[in-house]
Amino acid sequence: MGRIYTIREACDILQIDATTLRRWDREGKIHCIRLSNNFRRVPEEEINRILGIKNNRIDAIYARVSSSDQKNDLYNQINRLKSLYPDAQVFSDIKSELKFNRKGFIELLNMIEDNKVNNIYITHRDRLARFGFDLIESICKMHNTKIIETDGEEILSANEELTRDLISIITSFSARLYGLRSHKMKNILEAVRE
Repeated sequence: MGRIYTIREACDILQIDATTLRRWDREGKIHCIRLSNNFRRVPEEEINRILGIKNNRIDAIYARVSSSDQKNDLYNQINRLKSLYPDAQVFSDIKSELKFNRKGFIELLNMIEDNKVNNIYITHRDRLARFGFDLIESICKMHNTKIIETDGEEILSANEELTRDLISIITSFSARLYGLRSHKMKNILEAVRE
């Protein structure tokens, strides 16, 4: 978030009186932050919006698949989102949703922390993260970034969802223990799937 102004500072910049600013806040024309003592503060973004100062924030598309044999699905995600949001900048990864060291994800997260992203468009929330989505969403809210899920939640039975989550967890830990291509790991994954 950019700078936060007191009522007096905001009124000086907007060239209005405090009564007008408070009325605008009640009417929803400006979004003020309320402190614990109920004093109002005005975010720089709100002042810029009212003054018509264009921000340099972008809309972003994030697409991800777990492995390179799913590249067609990655292109389908990107094309679908690009058809809905043609001006959005694309970030994508081919890596497990359990891994947070994804290049595209890190680049997007850095832009969010620099207050440069308005909206993130995803097909499903697990494209960003299967576990920890709530944390990512909280970080986005702190920076006035909205996550918009275009296709809604994937409809899975409770058993399918649990199986998928268990496979993701076992894959992650087995990869560390046995190595990604080991025969033991393949046996473990096949046993879980059965």
